[in-house]
Amino acid sequence: MIIRMKTILIFLIIISMIFLSGCFDAFEPDELAYVVALGLDDGADGNLIITLLLAVPIAVGVGPEPGEIENATNIITVAAPTILGGINIVNSLISKRINFTHAKLIVISKELAEQGVERFINTFARFREFRPDTHIGITRGSAEEFLKESKPVLEFNPSKHFELIMESFEYTGFSNGSTIAEFYCRMECTCNEAVAILLDISQIEDSKDLTEVMYNLKNSEGEVLEGDYTATDMPIVYENKVRQMGTAVFKADKMVGELTGRETFYYLMVSGKLGQAYYTLPDPGEGAKNITGKREYITLRLGQARKPEINVKIKENRPVVNVQVSLEGDILSITGNSDYSTGEGLKKLENYASGYVKERVISFLEKTRDEFKSDICFIGKSVKKTFLLWDDWINYNWAEEYENADFIVDVEVKIRRSGIMVKQVPANQLKGDIR
Repeated sequence: MIIRMKTILIFLIIISMIFLSGCFDAFEPDELAYVVALGLDDGADGNLIITLLLAVPIAVGVGPEPGEIENATNIITVAAPTILGGINIVNSLISKRINFTHAKLIVISKELAEQGVERFINTFARFREFRPDTHIGITRGSAEEFLKESKPVLEFNPSKHFELIMESFEYTGFSNGSTIAEFYCRMECTCNEAVAILLDISQIEDSKDLTEVMYNLKNSEGEVLEGDYTATDMPIVYENKVRQMGTAVFKADKMVGELTGRETFYYLMVSGKLGQAYYTLPDPGEGAKNITGKREYITLRLGQARKPEINVKIKENRPVVNVQVSLEGDILSITGNSDYSTGEGLKKLENYASGYVKERVISFLEKTRDEFKSDICFIGKSVKKTFLLWDDWINYNWAEEYENADFIVDVEVKIRRSGIMVKQVPANQLKGDIR
């Protein structure tokens, strides 16, 4: 009897292995057309303009000839009421089946983003071919034109190009690296709002245009520091016309505003996502100007010493947000003659940098409160944990209460290293002024 039961069990296992290990839904790699980037624009009569940037496998594998990098990709644009409906149309046109498993970027036009993106995000989250780590960007102009202008220069592989570009925020601090998974979770969250990468196409054709661009970007102090602009106004001339700089801010599923690259730096700082990035600030010395009368600057490499601490207390029915930011950095460049490497000079620089960053973090937080009315820094999470019941938290309506928030910010900057120069001695102290 036991032997018979074992025989039946073995037979059932063998049968199960035959029927449960099939490959009925498998495809050979050469049967698929891999989408590198997807673009969405608003079309007529409620339709979408869907743009697919496809990788050409042979061109990517062997590498195109010099000057023929565009041969590594192919672009298809289709109009349809839904994303997957448009994909079905494309599948009837080409010899391979469209596949999104290697997609690195989804570009949505600002016009669509201001109308609401929930219907698109739900598609990306539900359809298994879209990976959760696919990046999401918003372009001021047309997503179709953005993808057409995207011409990788240093990479043969277009997929690798988009992946590296979108992750550059980790060492620049000028973007946010938003992905499908992150955007969906924050869109659905009751204590936080979503952000996306801000993209655009540069209109600067020649280095002669840079003077006018920089003049128009000057702030109230008459200066322009790196990141004091969005992707549209980046003062740079480059063969590849597409730009990434700043953050698109959302409330629920609608875009409500933009942050510059510099403001995005403070967003990463408060959110605990700041990596190691260069940061320039004016020289704290009185009258720190060069012989031409222009301001001197100091460049630091700043990073988080520890995660920021955010605590919220309700006082007189107003949330009071206390933010503590701890940073550490290295001195990379001092354009002036002052020495901040050790002693009192180092302490002076630390105090100045702490106050300088603090003022701008407060300004950034007030902008999210007054202009965007959107909590993008996870502040609501500290409030949410003070409620015992879910219904009480929902009735509190943090999205509206955030508009009444007051901010108390404390920033501490510690300089750990002064580079490989122990002490800075101006040449005019050794040789005198040259006349």
